[in-house]
Amino acid sequence: MAVFLQSFPSLNSKQLLWRPEAQVLPRPDVQLLSWLLDPGSLTQRLKQMSQGQFNVKVVEEGWQQNCAPSLLQCFPPHVVQSRMWSRKVVLRCGETPWVAAHSLIPISSMEGPLKRLRRLNERPLGEFLFRDPHLLRAQLEIVRSGPVWGRRSLFISQHKPLLVAEFFLPALLEEDAQRLLASRARPND
Repeated sequence: MAVFLQSFPSLNSKQLLWRPEAQVLPRPDVQLLSWLLDPGSLTQRLKQMSQGQFNVKVVEEGWQQNCAPSLLQCFPPHVVQSRMWSRKVVLRCGETPWVAAHSLIPISSMEGPLKRLRRLNERPLGEFLFRDPHLLRAQLEIVRSGPVWGRRSLFISQHKPLLVAEFFLPALLEEDAQRLLASRARPND
């Protein structure tokens, strides 16, 4: 896992082959699909599961130029050629990494209310995004990178695009499986 985080997954990676969920083979298991396809706030789901231990660790953030051609399918061409705010974080329960996330926000999207996204620091992006009552998720694609599965979504907030990728790490899936087993083992009241 440390190797995965050292070579932090990037939306710019040419090695990642993003696909719509229906085109991915072999299929992820049901437990993993519940994470990959969840339309709600990942931040909220992780907060509930972590029982107050959820936190965000910023790995890297700053302006990025010249995004990979693979992003052309996500953003309009004029947006891909502009500078983007790149933010890589690890969403954790205590010190345990659960999700590695990478966001790309075009400079043209960093106007108005979205300009504060440059100053999120240790606050989760999802908390900000899911407050927008008009938030749209325009596409959802998934990928497998070794043992780790991820998803990327193009969000439209305040009529501006931003791309978010989230990679679900083994510790999260193990914790989720243990909780599921524990809940099934409890006798019915």
